[in-house]
Amino acid sequence: MIENFLWELNQTARVNSASMQASAASGTARDANQATVDLTEQLDKLTLITMAIWELMHEKTGLTEQELMHRVKEIDLRDGKADGKVTREVSRCSKCDRVMSPRHTRCLYCGEEKLIHTAFDEIT
Repeated sequence: MIENFLWELNQTARVNSASMQASAASGTARDANQATVDLTEQLDKLTLITMAIWELMHEKTGLTEQELMHRVKEIDLRDGKADGKVTREVSRCSKCDRVMSPRHTRCLYCGEEKLIHTAFDEIT
């Protein structure tokens, strides 16, 4: 009798634990799904803006599609790989010479402010 009670108590605890884990996993999946939706919206907006910029550049300067594609390939190869990605170069702190995180505006070690070399450095 006590064995059955203990067994049922243990099973109930295991079921409750599994239910809590499933609920947490469901919440994590919802968060990941929302992040994917947000990123897709950002990508769509950036694609639209890029297309508008290209059309303006083409109309105003007469640049050709071939010139654009040549420049895309040239930029893609700057890191030594034709992979369709821009690989950010590792930057070093101008004060302590340690590697700086591309996500931070200050050195994590000495607090030196990161130097901005291009407009793209500001959005990383």
